[in-house]
Amino acid sequence: MVVGIDRSAPSRAALEWAVDYVLSTGSRLHVISVHPHWHAGLPFAVGVAGAPLVDQQSWDEEDRQAIAELYRSVTPEPDWKLSQISGEPGPELVRASERADLLVVGTREHRGFDRLLEGSVSRYCLARSNVPVVAVPAPQKSEHLIGAPDAAGAPGASS
Repeated sequence: MVVGIDRSAPSRAALEWAVDYVLSTGSRLHVISVHPHWHAGLPFAVGVAGAPLVDQQSWDEEDRQAIAELYRSVTPEPDWKLSQISGEPGPELVRASERADLLVVGTREHRGFDRLLEGSVSRYCLARSNVPVVAVPAPQKSEHLIGAPDAAGAPGASS
């Protein structure tokens, strides 16, 4: 089984669902996090005079560490695997799951401009995967990024 994760609450829900499933079936789990490259031409990635708002290398390092912590939080079995790769999440997850029995992804509601900017990895996978896809929604109140401060400033605190 392949499960795609990022730092979102729906992703954590997908990982927890996948862990429960593989523990009950004896399957092996391959956890994959795809780190997209931010393009300086996108409005949310560019500051004054075209200077990037975020340093790609720092962002990637922070993201990779948070993903590794999330993976360790489910106490992985010895035959499970975590892969962190760069690319476009939808196509990379579909490609990685070609030989899997199942692909698991988190899903959340995208509205308006968010849908345009982010697209929907779960919709992409549902439409293009050759294996069954389970799209797991997040709990209603948990839409913050894992490892990111909430409105009160406490890392990972629920809102």
